[in-house]
Amino acid sequence: MIDINISLLYQLINFIVLLVVLHFILFKPIRQVMLEREQNISSAFGDAKAAQDRTQSLLEQYSASLAEAKQKSAAAYNTNYQQGLDAQREMITAERTKAGEMLDKARAEIKAASTAAQADLKKEAERLSLDITSKLLGRAV
Repeated sequence: MIDINISLLYQLINFIVLLVVLHFILFKPIRQVMLEREQNISSAFGDAKAAQDRTQSLLEQYSASLAEAKQKSAAAYNTNYQQGLDAQREMITAERTKAGEMLDKARAEIKAASTAAQADLKKEAERLSLDITSKLLGRAV
């Protein structure tokens, strides 16, 4: 059986003193370290969340600027393409006009040459007919 005497009281006082000493020497510093660790972890999570938010914001800005750049480049391409087509049409129109003028000039030259050749042929035919007539008749006509 358990004897209750003064030694039990000494052991109880010794245990309480040990708890008080351990509280100040061991438990309180450990709780402080654990609290600091928890605060550091919370701070790190907060910093990571802020960095993730900044990264997401930068990604959205990048995507928006990329889309804007693509839109501007497409607009510039379409503008340049249309200008090229307009220049091509102008060149084709100018060349067609030039070709038409050259064709008209060639036709005019051909007509002038044809008229001159007809006039020469008519004169030659008249001369030949006079020669033939004078030879047939034996006299000058």
